[in-house]
Amino acid sequence: MFKKITLRRSHVREFLFFLLLTTILAILSKLSKEYTKIYTLPVTVIDTPMDKVVTRIEPAVLEVSTRLSGFALVANQFSDFQLPIPFNQLEKTTTKQYQYIPEGHPLMISNAISGVLEVTAISPKQITIQIDSLASKEVPVITALTTQFKKGYGPKGAGVLNPSTVRVVGPKAYIDSITAVTTTPKDLTEISQNIELQLTIDSLPLHKEVKVSLYDIGYSQEVVKFTEGAFSIPVKLINANDTDVKIFPKTVDIYFTVPIDVYESITSSDFEVVCDFNKHNEQDDFIALDIKKSPTEVKNIRLATKQIKYIVVH
Repeated sequence: MFKKITLRRSHVREFLFFLLLTTILAILSKLSKEYTKIYTLPVTVIDTPMDKVVTRIEPAVLEVSTRLSGFALVANQFSDFQLPIPFNQLEKTTTKQYQYIPEGHPLMISNAISGVLEVTAISPKQITIQIDSLASKEVPVITALTTQFKKGYGPKGAGVLNPSTVRVVGPKAYIDSITAVTTTPKDLTEISQNIELQLTIDSLPLHKEVKVSLYDIGYSQEVVKFTEGAFSIPVKLINANDTDVKIFPKTVDIYFTVPIDVYESITSSDFEVVCDFNKHNEQDDFIALDIKKSPTEVKNIRLATKQIKYIVVH
């Protein structure tokens, strides 16, 4: 027969307290010890003059071997440290190139990491920084807008961008190559009303160091109802000089679309169709026709025939 043992609640509490205290003392003992740890610090340059910009840091990270307590090791577990280098601590080596010697600034590197007792090693020995002059210029905005109008409708005049130019700012080497900026692609279909919308500058083709003064661009386009028109236009022979040339037919039908509100103001004299004898081919007896003049309001101009027959009279 086993003898039944009865534990008092006070004894259980004392045992648990002793166990907890022992665990805490063991943890404190480990945390009070010193450890080694390698930290990787991303490198940045701060306090750069307003007319300068950093274009390259090589290498972009610094490896720092440290000696620190377990308390600091645990506290740093979820911290992201970096090394911000003041511009005035850089050493200029060429017109656009600077260098930074980490071992010459042990205190700053030590302070970049919390709780460090000692920095035991730093790699690399030198960081190279490329710094360019900051430049800016005005460039035009080009839309990447695709429009499909409802049948019988179309644009009146050109679309208007507001603003039509923006200022780009960045390293001179990148700014010099920029001739224009483009908006992000956008498709519009079944258009029958005036267009009023916001477009956004597409920054993906630009270098990350290039900034644009304004990214949201207003766009407007007047949309009107169109109707079809047609005229019979006399063909004008040019560059025949002293050559006796006969053409036929002497007129050609021309077709076009035009806004309804200006239809009545369009006349046949607003168009000019020419036959340029300099473009004739002796192997055949046809010359291509060209539309030399037409009203700015009309769209979709086409000729009933694109060439005309000719003969040279000897």
